[in-house]
Amino acid sequence: MVKYTYFTDGAATMKRKNGKYLREAGGWAFILLKDGVEDSYLCGGCPLTTNNEMELYAIYASMNDFILKSESGDIIEICSDSLYCIDIFTKWAKGWQKRGWRKSDGKSIKNLDIIKAVWRLMAEINKKSCILKFVKVKGHSSNIWNNKVDKLAVDAKNDAFKSGKTTYYAENDDFLGGKSKYMD
Repeated sequence: MVKYTYFTDGAATMKRKNGKYLREAGGWAFILLKDGVEDSYLCGGCPLTTNNEMELYAIYASMNDFILKSESGDIIEICSDSLYCIDIFTKWAKGWQKRGWRKSDGKSIKNLDIIKAVWRLMAEINKKSCILKFVKVKGHSSNIWNNKVDKLAVDAKNDAFKSGKTTYYAENDDFLGGKSKYMD
């Protein structure tokens, strides 16, 4: 049994213009520790996005990575500084699914494509008899791994802003339209 700990983060810039917020570039990243030892990381960016999309994508990418590498009985721990993202998957998604992917007030859910994609990956992890845990970490504090993953996400955001291109997404085309690349 191997413990995979993923520190995930997203970063995005929103610009206020004429009283409205406009999307700008964003980045996401994860750092993988296997049994407490740094193993690898992956990051990417998108020229027009939101912080929540990037936070969710980091979780999605880490779960994809885990499914490719893990064996039955392994443990996956997702460490995020976004309580909103953790609450989606630990408190709200089950009810949303029962209501046809609607909130309790009947309103639509933002970022539903990526939320449903993560939900499907969670089912795959469960089917592999692996244990999934979400851990809330304090952002921008003394947590070395959260600080490192934040820097990767910010750097990816800056790359996406400069290039105007989506970079480093899943192996196959996905809903964000890019490809993946492991960084050296």
